[in-house]
Amino acid sequence: MNYKTIKISFAALVITFFQFSVNAQLADKIALTEDNQLLGLGTQHILKSEILQKDRPIIISLPIGYENNKDTYPVLYLLDGLGNIKHQVGTVELLTESGVIPPMIIVAIESLDRAKDLTPSNAGADAYAGANTDIPQSGGASNFLEFLERELIPYVESNFRTHPYRLLEGHSFGGLFCTYALMNKPELFDAFIIQAPALWWNKEEMTGQAKEFFKSNVSLDKAVYFGTGGAEGWGMRQELLRYVDVIKQNTPKNFRWKHEEIPGDEEHDDSRLLLNYYGLKFVFSDLKASEDLQKNYSDEAFLKGEQELIEKYGQNARRPASDYGGIIMELLNTENNLGAITVYKRAAEAYPKYIMFLNTLATLYEKTNQIDKAIETYKSAIEVSNKLKLGNEEGYQKEIERLEKT
Repeated sequence: MNYKTIKISFAALVITFFQFSVNAQLADKIALTEDNQLLGLGTQHILKSEILQKDRPIIISLPIGYENNKDTYPVLYLLDGLGNIKHQVGTVELLTESGVIPPMIIVAIESLDRAKDLTPSNAGADAYAGANTDIPQSGGASNFLEFLERELIPYVESNFRTHPYRLLEGHSFGGLFCTYALMNKPELFDAFIIQAPALWWNKEEMTGQAKEFFKSNVSLDKAVYFGTGGAEGWGMRQELLRYVDVIKQNTPKNFRWKHEEIPGDEEHDDSRLLLNYYGLKFVFSDLKASEDLQKNYSDEAFLKGEQELIEKYGQNARRPASDYGGIIMELLNTENNLGAITVYKRAAEAYPKYIMFLNTLATLYEKTNQIDKAIETYKSAIEVSNKLKLGNEEGYQKEIERLEKT
């Protein structure tokens, strides 16, 4: 390996550490009201539901950059939306910036009568596994699922630029509803994040239904995350274990799923933040580059994989920036400079804030005697540096002047 290759490899290594500490903190502006109230959580919409026979408030949060393009986005439907929207938006934006998940539209559904809407059957005195309490209005999940299918989803998809990929997320009664939706209308959503589901409901009837459902569905192309807090108590933890045991005995083909208990002292309510975080990372874990892609690289396989992710999750889907860096390092170690250029071009397109992708891409263009492309890439880097106030303009201009003399 010659000195120039070592220099470029080191620059790629710099990307992994330097880029994330500098560029990842360049937050986008959040709009203010006239009296300086900070916006950013979304906009409330009121749906007049014929199915539910009442007005339903919905909060819709659009991804950063939505107004500046014509792209389509996956949609996350969030149950108990008013209670979860604050932490949900922050987590989604953080993981999107890191490339761990694609940008998405969040549709947060406010609960007006969750004991009615989110429960799959009417429960009497034994609703709480024998406790002397009944919930007379319970059992409205069928109607609520119909509301999602026939009113809410069509409303969202006719008024916003949506990608076909849909994700449903719920906690406690919301998690119970998610399991109901999975088994009773599996075609409606592509993925589920099921947090501490109330599977104790009516003597664990969802687990009973699961025995037939998973046995009869030989193939099920879904991604499902099941999780509880490490200190979760009666009614959730053991009941969920019994549910996932059914899946273990009859796991459908193409069914990508994970069950975990978050270690630590997180209990039922405070576990939501971490379960949401880990659930999102699991559902979109196929964004991460496989070891085979890194070890057996070809331009064709790499670009095909990128296109498949875009088709699945929308135009803005991308791998984590560190994954592009890992592929590049492998290519530079074998002196596959042209392959590294292919990956750098894609990485620079996917992460327009990360100026070092452009910097090292220009270096590789020069190394492979593509001087005009090196100059154009440095010009692009100057534009990014100027826009983000990074202070690299003078250095890149000197590189352009040096190349123009060659």
